[in-house]
Amino acid sequence: MARQCCFDREEVLEKAMGLFWQRGFEATSVANLVEHLGINRFSLYNSFGDKHQLYHLCLKHYQETYAKPRLQPLLTNNAGLKEIETLLAQMCQEVEPGYGCFLQSALLERRQLDQQVAALSDQVFDGLFAALKHSLEGAKLQQDLSADADTDLLAHWLVLQIQGIRALLRAGQPDRVTPALTQIVTFLRSQ
Repeated sequence: MARQCCFDREEVLEKAMGLFWQRGFEATSVANLVEHLGINRFSLYNSFGDKHQLYHLCLKHYQETYAKPRLQPLLTNNAGLKEIETLLAQMCQEVEPGYGCFLQSALLERRQLDQQVAALSDQVFDGLFAALKHSLEGAKLQQDLSADADTDLLAHWLVLQIQGIRALLRAGQPDRVTPALTQIVTFLRSQ
């Protein structure tokens, strides 16, 4: 008779994601995972596969529970600059110092080595760009941006700004980010 799993899979996945997020893929060993998750190696491999598979599951979990939900307000019918401003502010409020963006950390560490990381990061960045562009188009309709504002260029610029914000948050520098947030929105309103 097969043994039943005696842990909550989502809870363990969340804890594993936190460890990978904090330490990175290379610095996290299977022994670290076993200790941090409080499950034995057999249960880890049986439920999640090897460390590589678990890492991919954690990245997908991050995308579904953190990345995508934060973009939803930017995709509503009435989205505009207010939703972009809210997204930027939330980025600073929700992240613990030294964490930044899990996907950005994965991208910097693993993109050249791991096609699944590359593909997932492309999906997330494409989704971010599309959501920002949608909100910027809404801002044009609301006359918060000029009718001739280049929303493609502004959306690319915002993706760049967001990645810089995430890098500074990962470096534990939120005090360098907060003053810039107001300037980003002020710049957008001038377009």
